[in-house]
Amino acid sequence: MNSEQYLALTPEAIKILKSNGCWSRSWSKVKVTRGFDPTRIAGTIFRGQVRIGRLEGEFIPKDGIRRYAGIFDANLHNVHIGDNCHISNINGWLSNLVIENNVLIENAGSIVCQGETSFGNGHSIEVLNEGGGRELKITEMTSAQTAYLSTMYRHDTVLIKALDEIADKYARSVRSDRATIGEGAKLFHCQNIVNVNIGKGAILRGIQNLKEGTIASSPEASTFVGDGVIAKNFIIQKGAYVSDGALLASTLIGEASKIGKQFSAENSVMFCNSEGFHSEVCSIFGGPYTVTHHRSTLLIAGMFSFFNAGSGTNQSNHMYKLGPLHQGIVERGGKTGSSSYLLWPSRVGAFSAIMGKHYTNFDSSDFPFSYVNEDGGQSTLVPGMNFFTVGTMRDGLKWPTRDARKNTDKLDQLNFEILSPYTCQKMMQGQSILLDLYAGAEKGQEYVSHKGILIKRLLLKTCSRYYRMALEKYLGDALIVRLTSSPVTDLNELVSQSEGADDGDSTWIDVSGLLCPQPRLEDLLDRIKASEVSDLQTLQIELQKIRLSYALDEWSWVIKAMPQVCGFESLTAENLQTVLEKWKVSSTKLLNMVEMDASKEFEGNVRTGFGIDGHQDDDFREVRGEFDSNAFKKQLDEMRQTVVSNYDQSLAILNNL
Repeated sequence: MNSEQYLALTPEAIKILKSNGCWSRSWSKVKVTRGFDPTRIAGTIFRGQVRIGRLEGEFIPKDGIRRYAGIFDANLHNVHIGDNCHISNINGWLSNLVIENNVLIENAGSIVCQGETSFGNGHSIEVLNEGGGRELKITEMTSAQTAYLSTMYRHDTVLIKALDEIADKYARSVRSDRATIGEGAKLFHCQNIVNVNIGKGAILRGIQNLKEGTIASSPEASTFVGDGVIAKNFIIQKGAYVSDGALLASTLIGEASKIGKQFSAENSVMFCNSEGFHSEVCSIFGGPYTVTHHRSTLLIAGMFSFFNAGSGTNQSNHMYKLGPLHQGIVERGGKTGSSSYLLWPSRVGAFSAIMGKHYTNFDSSDFPFSYVNEDGGQSTLVPGMNFFTVGTMRDGLKWPTRDARKNTDKLDQLNFEILSPYTCQKMMQGQSILLDLYAGAEKGQEYVSHKGILIKRLLLKTCSRYYRMALEKYLGDALIVRLTSSPVTDLNELVSQSEGADDGDSTWIDVSGLLCPQPRLEDLLDRIKASEVSDLQTLQIELQKIRLSYALDEWSWVIKAMPQVCGFESLTAENLQTVLEKWKVSSTKLLNMVEMDASKEFEGNVRTGFGIDGHQDDDFREVRGEFDSNAFKKQLDEMRQTVVSNYDQSLAILNNL
């Protein structure tokens, strides 16, 4: 806003304003900056305290039509207007607003602030459990990690009280009886906006009704809210795109998320890079990269992240007894096939593919990278198999490249790694369980049961080997990074734990996208409860520190896991060479299995539907190409070459220690 002293209108200026069709009961309440040009205002009613900055320059929006700074056909009430704004064709009122510099508002209804409000900040929503008990106070600065703690740590009442106070403190800091339209914002054809703060550079076009909310935005991460959107008690974070008749109630939309095509959300959060089109969500905790695109899909009372919902995906949280009290968890990287169904409460392990309809409650969290299938009405599991599919590999490659956040102050702290101490710890546990189940099963037994889900006895040893292969790959990956990323002069330096790292024996957790050892998070929670971390800005800094500690903590875990996984007692040069050899074999097998999975897209019945009038092979080849020339196949070939070169380079470094 202009910081110049505001001056009273001169008699000459009032005369010009009146001749231009302007009216005020008390012209003395209208103040302007030095150099004010009254010829740039016409057909405007002034009521209450009005402040107007300089009116110079012009706008040329994307439609190419030039607009001049000025105020034309508007009704103003208690409004502060910055420099070089264009305001025109306001059918309702602009009331109790701070309009910053270079704002364009055209063809609008009413944009007003009614009484004191916190603009959606501090509003409590019933996330994850539709029946309540996991209430989350949303704010403009709520991250996936802050929300996770508030939602999932309800057992710690002292922590929840502290987190609620942090949210309330932020809400109090933004509480005002005037709404702000940030510098450079552009509003076109908006019908009704009540008690909404609009950030810098935001674009609003054709919205229908917004009430009690915040649209965060910045020049480098502009937020768009478009045609037909109706939202109440909401937060939309920086860089998000919300349009096409989206309906939001008591909902937070995260940074760089895309929402539209009649998407409906209630009492839900969908954090950064999520996408919601057509479908409906109710009381979900949508962590980063939660994606649902299909009209027939309902996500309800579930926790998801890095998740892709197939068409017709559905869940039940209601047993028609005590109400919709049930909830479920699909750990990171899950995906559902078309028309899949889950009965809550259930928990699905990380990076699992869910197919079919599941009418029993089960827990497969000990078995990441699995297929969850339906066989004759029973839920079955194939542990580990999903690690060797082209889809899982593509996910690991695409997520970092699809991070659309452009703002430097990113809220959600993310680790994109598919193989990590978090998933590998689970695989080690899963491997042990599979072997125990095999030892205890009878030879004629077709299935064994574990936590409500069935596993074929004949797959137990095979799937345990899948986990061993994935573990060997991960440990070798970590060793190679350690050897090649920085100079290492001796073996002790290589295998030592870095100062400040976790001790390597801790349980790892996934804090909605942030992977870390549990003690590191617990330390932060203790400081929150002790009021050492008492505001959202400080909490955000502390969560960033945890993310930045990932590499140190990961290596500490790896050097403790190597002997257990690879079957030796100490980290000698000879034993580390064994790790590299196992890595080379496992990595090559993985790439071969992924290639075999990818090649199915070019074989057999997948050609059905091509060559409608004959020439099926030629038509398929012209449209889909040859597998050997496919871009992903070439990428796999390059990865094989990298395996060989990394092995040779790392072995040479190891031999010189």
